[in-house]
Amino acid sequence: MNLIQLTTIDWLTLVGFLLITIGIAIFYSRKNKTLNSYFKAEGKLPWFVAGTAMVATTFAADTPLAVTEIISKDGISGNWVWWYMALGAVVTVFLFAPLWKRSGVLTDLEFLELRYSGIGAKILRGSKAFYLGGMMNIIIIAWVNLAMYKILQAFLDPEIAVYALLFLFSFAFIYTSLLGLGGISYIDVFQFFFAMVGCVLLAYFSLDLPEIGGLQGLQDKLPVDKFNFFPPEQEWSGYLVLVLVLWWTSWYPGSEPGGGGYIAQRIIASKNEIDASKASLWFLFTHYFLRPWPWIIVALCSLVLFPDLSESDKGKGFILMVEPALEKGGKGFVIATFIAAYLSTIATHLNWGASYLVNDLSKPFIWKNRTDNSYLKLSYFLQFLSGVISLYITFYLMDRVSSAWFFIIEASSGIGFALVFRWFWWRITAWSELSGFVAAPIVFSIIKLTTDIQFPFSAGLTAIITIAIVILVTYLFPSGDRELLKEFYEKVKPSGLGWKKIASEFQLPTYKSNWLLVLQSCFLAIVSVFSGLSGFGKIFFGTTLEIIVYSIVFFLSLIFLKISITKLYSKSYS
Repeated sequence: MNLIQLTTIDWLTLVGFLLITIGIAIFYSRKNKTLNSYFKAEGKLPWFVAGTAMVATTFAADTPLAVTEIISKDGISGNWVWWYMALGAVVTVFLFAPLWKRSGVLTDLEFLELRYSGIGAKILRGSKAFYLGGMMNIIIIAWVNLAMYKILQAFLDPEIAVYALLFLFSFAFIYTSLLGLGGISYIDVFQFFFAMVGCVLLAYFSLDLPEIGGLQGLQDKLPVDKFNFFPPEQEWSGYLVLVLVLWWTSWYPGSEPGGGGYIAQRIIASKNEIDASKASLWFLFTHYFLRPWPWIIVALCSLVLFPDLSESDKGKGFILMVEPALEKGGKGFVIATFIAAYLSTIATHLNWGASYLVNDLSKPFIWKNRTDNSYLKLSYFLQFLSGVISLYITFYLMDRVSSAWFFIIEASSGIGFALVFRWFWWRITAWSELSGFVAAPIVFSIIKLTTDIQFPFSAGLTAIITIAIVILVTYLFPSGDRELLKEFYEKVKPSGLGWKKIASEFQLPTYKSNWLLVLQSCFLAIVSVFSGLSGFGKIFFGTTLEIIVYSIVFFLSLIFLKISITKLYSKSYS
């Protein structure tokens, strides 16, 4: 028997959502497609569209399920396992977004041969294209598929759920092929706001259930530690590893140190440097401040109504809330919410992964000197192949949504050192970056096999050892072609003491960032995001005094942030 019973109205709502999506796709598919438009939207995306597309991609069908798994184990404070990534997002806004836009590349992997020289740059570009655009991207798509599959099983028979997932994936594949990045981004805007409305409605009606009894009833029915915003004092040392080390050393899709991946793709696609920073700032506030609490509320309610779910099924509690909370109507709308989240993420990852496999692997190394039309056809085939492999992994090799989160964070710890310092230190080479990507998973595996060290300390130790290897390789290998470094310096205009040698050698001006304003803006943005995030929680589970204090801190930091950003932009682009 299906756990969620849909009415005719609910099914019509689902069909209506899909028709609107395909209608938008057809509207934006009329433009002629080139590689530049398909993977970069010709560099003309408005900041709001680019930033919202970033947020939509990080809101996959798996995300609220993974948050539910985390809360079932560690309460609200367990979300620091991804909240800490806001620190990297803040730095991307004020440091890396303008640099990415200035680089003028089609993909962030094309950047590697702009920054590095020799055979090392080619090996790094090709291997990262295969690893990230192929292997890693397929794993990401697989876990997004898994979440959607679990959701479909809640209102469809298991056999039908398989075909429904295949249909939805095919739907995403078709409109991704039609559109390219620009059209995908505009659909993302529609799908993101649609999904957010659905999550808010689900949270509201979940609290309204008699079994929950509102906010007070929810607090009465769960252990008090489930509502702690900060982790217990005895666990602070572990979270300090996240806040002090992992945010700038660990690679994670959507939160790469230095703003790579599909975040960089949207930054590069923005109209100009200011729009690139605005898009990143909108992503920061929307992803970390505006979005989490509806998920958290529903997750907590699911612990009350479905306490006996197994560990591997805890995340499913989120979707199971649809039936009791929306018994009187609206189930189709909320199910469409999850479909919207699924489609937006799949579309981006298909396009992003293909951009690497085509522009950074096939075009420069395997299938050279072809027309854009030939490369676009190759892109469609590679997207289809990635989808088929990901679906196999979904059905046969993967059982938990959140498990992939922790694996990627740990197995990539230390990689971020080279990704950050390649912008600010001329001595970093392709071999430095390549050694990080090779060493991190090996070091992580050795630590896991030979010690009992647990996350996040295992990730911290992996980062320290990997960074040591990267620094050693940096000094052991040649520094790279000086002329290319000069060209990179003149084009991207990186600042800091790390480029002083190159500037002096070629008698070039030293580019100076307004470091005081940058640091001030970063600090104020962090205060704004986390005071707002915590303050939102106090509205639900705090006292009047706490709400007032957090509100004052939030609005004051927001005002001073606006003043700081205005000064920063006026001095940087005047």
